[in-house]
Amino acid sequence: MRIGWVVDHPKRDLAGSVLAAYQLALRGASVVIIPMYEQGVDVPRLGLDALVANYARDANFDLMRSFSEAGLALYVLDTEGGVLAEMGGNSPPAMAAHIRDSGYADILSGYFFWGGQLHKAFSDNETMKPERLHLTGCPRFDFAAPRWRALLDGERRGYLLVNANFPLVNSRFSSAPGVERAAMVRAGWDGAYVDRFLVDLKTVFANYLVEIGRLAVARPDRSILVRPHPFESEDVYRNALGRHANVIVDGTGSVLDMIRNAAAVIHLNCGTAVEAVLLDKLPIQLEYLNTPATAGHARLPARVSRAALSFDELLAMVDDLDGETAKFDFSGVHAANIDAFFHRNDGLAAERVADILVGAKRPRDPFVSLSSAIRGTRPNPSAGQIAKGAASLLLGSAVTERLRTFVSPARRDKRMESASVATLLERIAIHDGRDPSQFAVTRARCKATGMPLASIAIERRREPA
Repeated sequence: MRIGWVVDHPKRDLAGSVLAAYQLALRGASVVIIPMYEQGVDVPRLGLDALVANYARDANFDLMRSFSEAGLALYVLDTEGGVLAEMGGNSPPAMAAHIRDSGYADILSGYFFWGGQLHKAFSDNETMKPERLHLTGCPRFDFAAPRWRALLDGERRGYLLVNANFPLVNSRFSSAPGVERAAMVRAGWDGAYVDRFLVDLKTVFANYLVEIGRLAVARPDRSILVRPHPFESEDVYRNALGRHANVIVDGTGSVLDMIRNAAAVIHLNCGTAVEAVLLDKLPIQLEYLNTPATAGHARLPARVSRAALSFDELLAMVDDLDGETAKFDFSGVHAANIDAFFHRNDGLAAERVADILVGAKRPRDPFVSLSSAIRGTRPNPSAGQIAKGAASLLLGSAVTERLRTFVSPARRDKRMESASVATLLERIAIHDGRDPSQFAVTRARCKATGMPLASIAIERRREPA
């Protein structure tokens, strides 16, 4: 069985995808990890039996429907399926209703859930047939579990990790005004609510930068690592905080690595508070900066954190991190708040997903279509999509993807290299007590032309007869 796995942002999602590919390879499947922006041209050239998509939204419905009509078994493992709102477009009932009413329920072979809360919403709303709803957890959080935690790494130690979560008002990928507002409205949020929320968020963001600067001045002996959200521009942070000798702004590497080596995590309404609890690191929420609108947008990060109600209280926590950490009930917080949204912290999510995929019935013949590749697998492609498809067919998407990063430098972070995937897979195999030479990692190639693709193939080598 040949399975495609779509990755949106490698810095956030690649490690979990490689772990899932490792588990699939152990079960006899071959896996192709596919950059999200190249799936329209790569998928129809890979000969896939099934595809695991990174989300199911209006923006990619036509593409997913085209894949389904071509015979691919489609699954969704949403890369942002854990920290959910209590109302609006990404609340569990709204997400369940969207899948049911949008047409996705008719084309999906299965949906993998991070936690039981969203799974229950889909079940209660009769969104899809029960046998297509799978409560598995998300593979990227397997590395927070004791079984895989030793694989986390990082050069620095003992810093205060300040995680940011302001891509809606500090976007790395879009500078045109109104883009983020329009995206939220399309996702199901009320326009008036979005307007109020974004106004407050801009103010909170400005105050957040001020408070981190105050912390740096008040505790000059403390090393502070500021990590912007992967979809944020880092320039604002460097401009605001670069003058402080004890502050480093660095968004590289895995956030799990950075949390693992931190003394504590400081944030405001950031989902990485969950990862902090999973890794037994104290999450501190700057609650005194919140407004009713920003506090109500997603309440889970606050519920799993130690709340600082003033700047003085923040300083007191920083000065007594050992005591504060000892008093924090990590297991109790997980049981009461996290399990419902992220499932068990047992390191087995990738295995659960792999078991379901390899146990599924195969669809009709594997999907290969050069005409679909030229059209980007879209029913009504634009001229630009046709040009991209034709160029990638002629040169291979490995080449056209690289060329595109010169036009849009922000896309460089979306690229994946086979060498980094091979290194990840080798570390996973060794940690799991297996010979890494059993596995092959190569640049995927078009089944019909042999041209190199942006996607990366992983499979287990066959034993000699």
